[in-house]
Amino acid sequence: MISEQEVIRLLNEFNSIKPLEFVQRIDVSSMGIGNVLGFLCASGREVSAGEISDYMDVSTARVAVLMKKMLDKGLITKRVDPNDKRKVMVSITPKGKEAFEEKKKEIILYSSAIVDHFGTEKLEDFIQSCRQIKEIVDRIEREQDFKNK
Repeated sequence: MISEQEVIRLLNEFNSIKPLEFVQRIDVSSMGIGNVLGFLCASGREVSAGEISDYMDVSTARVAVLMKKMLDKGLITKRVDPNDKRKVMVSITPKGKEAFEEKKKEIILYSSAIVDHFGTEKLEDFIQSCRQIKEIVDRIEREQDFKNK
């Protein structure tokens, strides 16, 4: 079994590359404004703030904060549903579509360079390794939850 010191060394080495920073740069659906724009583009219709909240698995308060920022930037429009005054309906603007498409182009640029460098096979192996790591972490969390009950 691996020593605690070796685990800490590997974690520190992994964390030194700041994985979340570069993964977020190539994640078209990262949390936040990009995620909302992507959802609105994919839906192709006006959606409720509640649908956005459900899709992102975040609170309606978090969605309200994002919508305020997006409104200020002219990326979305919102209106009260005339059939249900409690419901806020959201649409993407042409400026919002343009912003999303620009972000998507940037992600394709980064991702293409990565694939060109490593090749598809190595990346598929990496993705499979990440899935296995996630499965292990999920299993340990379930076991810990079971023990704590």
